[in-house]
Amino acid sequence: MPHTISYKEIIEDFITEERLRSYKVTFKTQSDIELLGAYLWNTHVCSAIYPLLSATEVALRNAIDSALTSSDLGYFWWKKNKLHFKSFAPEQPDKNPPFEVEAIRKNFSKATKQVQQDKKKRYNIANPTPMHQEIIAKTEFSTWEYILSKEFMGPGLIWPTHLGTVFKGEWNTTKTKELLINTKDLVKTVREFRNRVSHHEPVWKKYGVETEIDAIEHLRDKISKILQLLELVSPEKKRLLEKNKIIERAYRACTLGELRRFQHNIATHNVKSISKLCRLVQSAHDANSVEKIQVYEMGKISFLIHPN
Repeated sequence: MPHTISYKEIIEDFITEERLRSYKVTFKTQSDIELLGAYLWNTHVCSAIYPLLSATEVALRNAIDSALTSSDLGYFWWKKNKLHFKSFAPEQPDKNPPFEVEAIRKNFSKATKQVQQDKKKRYNIANPTPMHQEIIAKTEFSTWEYILSKEFMGPGLIWPTHLGTVFKGEWNTTKTKELLINTKDLVKTVREFRNRVSHHEPVWKKYGVETEIDAIEHLRDKISKILQLLELVSPEKKRLLEKNKIIERAYRACTLGELRRFQHNIATHNVKSISKLCRLVQSAHDANSVEKIQVYEMGKISFLIHPN
């Protein structure tokens, strides 16, 4: 970060000391450069992890929707007269349903209205008809957590009938009830973390995180949880992310080296030969790290070596 920047002004006018206080305490920053570096590193981490979260949410959403759409429930399977639940009492049709059942209904109602509003605005249609996939795409992530409720588990209900179709990866248990409970908890963990990432909150924060090492370990654990869910739903999609280095990029962002880079506290390697450049490229590849270099004949211009 150039030393000509007025860090105090940025902190006071754009970010606020209150928002940065937790960074100062946890990362033990010694200067405003280090403090803002830690803040920008958090933004970098969010941008690196978000593709994993997005891919996992879409994979889960599509897997559940595809399984239920292909069943005798058909399109719009979430309708009140189609999606049955365990505690429903025919003799009490007006009884309030359990929280998660009601939440799913509200989520789909909200998604339907959002599609209608968007199509009215975009195409100037008076009474647009929302299509199935348009509604699914507008649903909140919580929908796919609530649908894993034990309320939908039992004879004649969607679970366990469709578990094998939705979760194509390796199960860590042979008990369907246990799988449903564990997966619902995992989806909740991923969803709550997704919300923090989406709002660029300090995603490293958690009770017990007191040092920068704690923060990094916490983030890497979250990545592991995301990948655990993705692999359970779609091992093939996880392989796609691996092939495109998206997982590698997320793990690389959550390292001490990347934190130091954003704090402008890493070594710059002066490169005067092809052999040294090759060694640095190999080092960056082996360690999944970023190396900062200056090429001898180009003066003070700096470059970064990023593994692909």
